[in-house]
Formats: sequence, C-alpha cells, structure tokens
Amino acid sequence: MIGQLGRNLAALALVFVLRLTNQVSLCPATVIFCYIGSTIIDVTEAGEERAMTPGKLRSLGETAMMERKYSDAVSLYRQAIEMEPDNARNWYQLYNVHKRMRSLNDALTDLTKAVELEPKPAWRVLKAKLLMNLGQCDQAAVEFSLANKDKESADASSGVKEANECSGLLRAAMTSYQKEDWKTAVIMLEKALAFTLDTPDLLFLKAQSEYHTEDYYGTVSDTGKILKNYPKHIEAYQLRGEAYVRLNEMDAGVKHFREGLKLDPEHKGVYEAAIFSAARAASHRVIQ
Repeated sequence: MIGQLGRNLAALALVFVLRLTNQVSLCPATVIFCYIGSTIIDVTEAGEERAMTPGKLRSLGETAMMERKYSDAVSLYRQAIEMEPDNARNWYQLYNVHKRMRSLNDALTDLTKAVELEPKPAWRVLKAKLLMNLGQCDQAAVEFSLANKDKESADASSGVKEANECSGLLRAAMTSYQKEDWKTAVIMLEKALAFTLDTPDLLFLKAQSEYHTEDYYGTVSDTGKILKNYPKHIEAYQLRGEAYVRLNEMDAGVKHFREGLKLDPEHKGVYEAAIFSAARAASHRVIQ
C-alpha cells in the first residue's frame, strides 16, 4: 500500500516539476496522459507508465487541435504515423492540422498519402480544392474527375469546370507573359488568382507584369502581399524596391534593397539595384 502511494506521489511530482519547466503540455487534470517534450507517456493512476496506442495519440492530437496547440498536434500525429504508417486516418488528421496552420504544401503531402491509402471521393475533392489553392489547376481537374467517376458528386462536377477554367486562364496568362503582352498577362493572372489561395509565384508574375505596364503602385501592393507571407523572398524585395524608385520614393527603395542584401549579400540583381538607387538618390539631393 505504501509502495503504491509512493509511486503515485512520484508520478505527480514528476509532472509538477516538468510543468514548472514548461516541458509538459496536454496533461489533463487526472494526470493520465502527459506530453513531455517530443515524447508521450501514459501515467496510470497507480503511477505506472505504459506505451501509448495510436488511438490515444489521435485523441490527444484532437485535444491539441481544439486548444490550438498545433505544433503539439503535429508531433502527436507524426508519432501515430510512425506506429501505423498505413492508416489513412493518421495522415488525414495531420493534413487537417497543417491546413489549419496554413502550411498548404505540407497539407497536400499528407492528404495525397491519405488518398493513396484510402481513395475516398470526399478526400479526393478536398485534395482537388487544395491543388486549386496552390495554383495546380490541371492536377485539380484530374482529382475532381476521379472523385466524380460515378457522376454523383455535384461538388466534384462543378469543381472540374472551375479547375478547367483556371487552367485555361493560366495558359493564357503564361502565353501573354512570354510574348511580353503585359496588360493581357495582368488581366489573365488576376482572374486565375481568384481561384487560388497561396501562389506567390503567380503573384510575382503579376507584379512583374504590372511593373512593365508602369503600374508601380500595383507592383508595390502585390509584392507586399508576397513579403507578408514569405519574408525571405529576395526577388520580391528587389522588385518592390525598384517600383519605389520609379515612384521617386528613394528611401523606401533603398530600404527594400538592404533587406534583400541581408538575405543574400552577393545577390547581383539586388546589389546593382541598390547601387543604382543610391546614386540616383544622391544626384536627386544635389539637384535639390
């Protein structure tokens, strides 16, 4: 009796100490399951430890999701995957977390694996929509078509039409871009982007096209959107800096060139743009 009480007190003391050092999360009031660092322990009421099951890991992952502890949830589902790599549900749950975190490329990887293991039409529709969000409209059309094999999914049927429309717009945009028909490229890219959610490459092409049409404010706006989500996008810093220079806002232009050079001091384009803008700013001050 005394030995069991001692084990209980030891388990509670361990959890208490780890809480103080911020190494424990997801510890319910009953202190049955505890997440310590990157390891899960299951502490029984008798103070004994036992291995976690995939089901328990998924349950804790759902709790972490509800509490918005997304990093914890990712770790929990990854541990479940290590134990059950062929369980589609594990991959699907991990997809949900990454999507909530707006890590869409990771979410696509997870959902693709889930669909490979268990090709549910509903999951294919989700994958197709995710592909659309990432600007991969051709592949999205394929997934929508596969989800609508039995012609019973209105969601998939309308999705095929939207994906094909998006694909057509992107082809027209790229053709115009390659022909240096900048105005048409801007129009087509604007329409294609309405189907997407996280496509910095397409947005950068639009910003470049706007720059060539002398819509420098449009360039500043679109590169700003890119840098908000991708603060290490060197080309966006360079293009935004050049647009500011064109708008005669030299300080803002130099600031962006400097930010780009912080990321890559040897970047030729940013370096040359910085030298040019500095010289132009100096001559402008002399004239004044």
